[in-house]
Amino acid sequence: MTEEEVRNVELVRAIETEDHDRLLLTREDRQQADAHALSAIKSDPQPLQGRNFIVRRAEFAVARLTTRNPGITALLSRSRWPKWIGWFVPLIALGAGFAANEFGTGKRLDLLAVPLIGTIAWNLLVYISVLFTALTRRGMAPNGRIAWLARLGRRDFDRGTVLHRAASDFQQKWGTLSSPLNSLRIARIFHFSAALFAAGLIGGIYLRALVTEYRAGWESTFLGPEFVHAFLSLILGPASLATGVEIPPIENIASMRWTGNTLAGVNAAPWIYLYTATIVGMVVVPRLLLALWQWGMTFRLTRNFPIAGQEDFYLRRLMRTAGGNAGSARITPYAYRPDEQTRLRLKDALRGALGDNAQVRFDEPVEYGAEELWLETFQIKPADDYHILLFTLSATPEEENHGTIAVGLADRLKQEKSGTILSAIIDENPFRTHFAGQTGLGERIAVRVEAWERILSAAQLIPLAADLSQSLDHPLAQKFESGLIPNGSMIR
Repeated sequence: MTEEEVRNVELVRAIETEDHDRLLLTREDRQQADAHALSAIKSDPQPLQGRNFIVRRAEFAVARLTTRNPGITALLSRSRWPKWIGWFVPLIALGAGFAANEFGTGKRLDLLAVPLIGTIAWNLLVYISVLFTALTRRGMAPNGRIAWLARLGRRDFDRGTVLHRAASDFQQKWGTLSSPLNSLRIARIFHFSAALFAAGLIGGIYLRALVTEYRAGWESTFLGPEFVHAFLSLILGPASLATGVEIPPIENIASMRWTGNTLAGVNAAPWIYLYTATIVGMVVVPRLLLALWQWGMTFRLTRNFPIAGQEDFYLRRLMRTAGGNAGSARITPYAYRPDEQTRLRLKDALRGALGDNAQVRFDEPVEYGAEELWLETFQIKPADDYHILLFTLSATPEEENHGTIAVGLADRLKQEKSGTILSAIIDENPFRTHFAGQTGLGERIAVRVEAWERILSAAQLIPLAADLSQSLDHPLAQKFESGLIPNGSMIR
């Protein structure tokens, strides 16, 4: 996806994950987003439909959210890379280069000036670092965020609200995802700024040399003419070969040594030519090429921004909706009559696991002891992707009753070869309510669940125990998915 598309997806993910009561994005909003996305991808190639569905759905949801919550517009704006940095920092570097052309005092051009030699030395170190990084594939470790980004946006929402929590989650996740791209942007700006600093350095010298005669020379407490000649030959030798401007012999270098405040030395024009050619060849051109390379990588990454694949639960359930294979689930309560709120919460959790378009329906409860009659009379429906037996943890599991209905149903489904997946869910809520406040409740629940697992193992079932009185969020939906869908994929 593009960077902007992934940003929208991650914002909608954060809000849907926190908005358990569906106040920000209502059930109708989500259904309309699904319908809009499904309509938009009808003519798309099959391999792209899942990806395009997620993109179009997120665009619709973001438009709905920003209309109702202006703070979300500000949050999205702050999460974008500030483009002004891309021209502001290089301009500062260019100005700093122009300002660094005062070498020594008066009209002197110090051949060992720190700005000139330092610029060359620093860039050589940078090239060694870039080469080392390329060879070892060790880049700047993404820290997951720009320092100031994590503090922005939250002030637009009241603390403790769904929007505040969702904004915090989005900023943290987006900071991690965008860190590699922002590292490329920073590297591009630094390379471009370094090129402009060097250009400003040379430009400043030429600009001042138009109205001032620079006298080239050198001075040092510890260095002698032999070392200075060897050093300048090493640094400026390639430029001398390229331009034809010769480096004077040692005798001439010795005569250029400054002593006291007298303006000695020689006319600096040849040395300016040599330093110009050296800095252009060793700094300006390589840095511009590196900046161009980083720009190309940035351009590619902004249009091919990585996002999680099938291993991501949220995206995986959206992919099912895009493929129209959200499936259907049939729930048969045994010796248990769940109330309407429990039924609604269980439906929401199953749709969260299987996709918003999943069809979930309840059978009439099977009374205790009526399992054999039910097994003889119930009708298998090939359209059922899942058949879920619903039990209550308050009941003591018995092989001749609970085990019988589970094994009998498993055998019937196997004989019919319907492809329906059999699962079992145990509602902990009645048991928790009855023994609320008593010590050791957690241990008692664990013992009960183990007993259920032993009884249902004859039907090759691993029951999912959950408190169906609680808000069913994504973690519980993901738990249902892992138990209902083998290997996280639809089986028909």
